[in-house]
Amino acid sequence: MEIQCIFSEPILLGIEPKDEDWEYSKMECFATSSLPLYLEKVVSEDQEKEFFLEKTISYGDFLITSFFILLLLGLVVFGIRDFVKNRKLERL
Repeated sequence: MEIQCIFSEPILLGIEPKDEDWEYSKMECFATSSLPLYLEKVVSEDQEKEFFLEKTISYGDFLITSFFILLLLGLVVFGIRDFVKNRKLERL
């Protein structure tokens, strides 16, 4: 298995830019025989279609999911409260 690295965000060290006067502030390495850990290749059962699934969650995904969970919990609590309130009224 071979490791391949991608260097990004170059920083100039000297006054005049030469090839040896650059350093990089970020480096991302992954094995060339397989995908990076945050990607998964998904292939259909008939082997005709394939796509890559990103196994990370962004802030937007987290906020939208949190909003829907809170909305669902609110609706459940409201429904239970309404049900209990109506049951008490029926007894009177």
